[in-house]
Amino acid sequence: MGIQRFNLTVRWLVLAVILLAAGGLIYVAVRYAVAEHWAASSNPDLWLRAANLEPANAGNWYRLGRYRQLDFENENLPLAISYYQRATAIEPITALYWLDLAGTYETRGSLAMAEQSYRAAQQAYPISGEVAWRFGNFLLRQDRVPEAFQQIQRAVTSDPKLATLAVSRCWRSTQDVDQILNSALPANADAYWGAIQFFVSAYEPNAAMTVWKRLAAKEHSFPLSQASPLLDLLIATNRGEDAQTVWEQALSAAGIARPEGGASLIWNGDFEQELLNAGMAWRYQPIQGAELDWDEEIVHSGRRSLRITFDGSANLDFQQIWQYVSVKPNTAYRFSVYFQTQQLTTDSGIHFEIHDVAPSNGIPPSTPNVVGTSPWALDEIQFTTGPRTHLIRVLLRRLRSNMLSNRVRGTVWVDDVSLVPASLPPLGAR
Repeated sequence: MGIQRFNLTVRWLVLAVILLAAGGLIYVAVRYAVAEHWAASSNPDLWLRAANLEPANAGNWYRLGRYRQLDFENENLPLAISYYQRATAIEPITALYWLDLAGTYETRGSLAMAEQSYRAAQQAYPISGEVAWRFGNFLLRQDRVPEAFQQIQRAVTSDPKLATLAVSRCWRSTQDVDQILNSALPANADAYWGAIQFFVSAYEPNAAMTVWKRLAAKEHSFPLSQASPLLDLLIATNRGEDAQTVWEQALSAAGIARPEGGASLIWNGDFEQELLNAGMAWRYQPIQGAELDWDEEIVHSGRRSLRITFDGSANLDFQQIWQYVSVKPNTAYRFSVYFQTQQLTTDSGIHFEIHDVAPSNGIPPSTPNVVGTSPWALDEIQFTTGPRTHLIRVLLRRLRSNMLSNRVRGTVWVDDVSLVPASLPPLGAR
């Protein structure tokens, strides 16, 4: 009997322990579920109840800190700081908590505490680009430029997509492109492209060229289109020599060989290569009423010519194909082109115009107007550049006609476009 009573007592004790343990687990589970439910609500008062119910959950305190920091109607920076401090005390290895604590300190004006929190974030996550970026911007706002650039360089090294924004921030602090390149950016092509992108958008050709020179020294390959924005800026600012330099280096990096043209400054004047539609090559824009194409049967020389066919549907002001050319000021040049036409109607035919990229009030030199039907014939003009001329725009043009029957129809072929210094012998003599 004694043994049976003992076994029965043990069983009841085991059952009691199981029930107590189960009750404890149920209590913990219910408490956790309630806290999660409150935390998931849109009511900040319930967030606080959730945090108090689960005080070891750093995420709840962090969320409360964000609410008190960023909600303008309920902003309370001291309270936000206290919540962030709770979160960082629970999870000191979470850099995000330190970063937002630092931002709140800075907003409140506690700069020493803000810096301490930024450094704690960096200690928690030493290789984080975001930590370095936010810390660097903090230092930049305190005019601690060398330290700031060091952090920003770490950020851009970690995340090259930050390069353009980094240059923008640094440029506002110190418009010293060499200092930015030496201290705020890693010495790699991605960072340099980001810098060029910013300087192009900021219309800063001098700074853009400084970056380009470092980029070109890297001797890496890239598509021609990547250099097009810089080339467009240099053309727009009449920097012909720089545009020519960038053009030649970009072609080399893209693996594009210069077409044979002898002494001519026109790129692809015989139209043997494809139209690149960029830089210092032929550019074109489609227009309704005219079609640009190659012709391999009707040529003046080589294997093909450029053909423009007008369909008679409109009185076009045609200026759809052109090329920028780097020239020297106060210099005489000879421009020449071969035209062939077939039934090109109206009094306003086709010709080339030479426009100065620099502002000018003069009438641009132009070749004679070509109409009707004619075999291959040479048109040639001579002109002298102005004292500020560094770039010209060679434009194939058909002006609108004032005649009653003004819709242009017919075909024109263009070949062997050339531009040379007038000191060289004429095209026909070479």
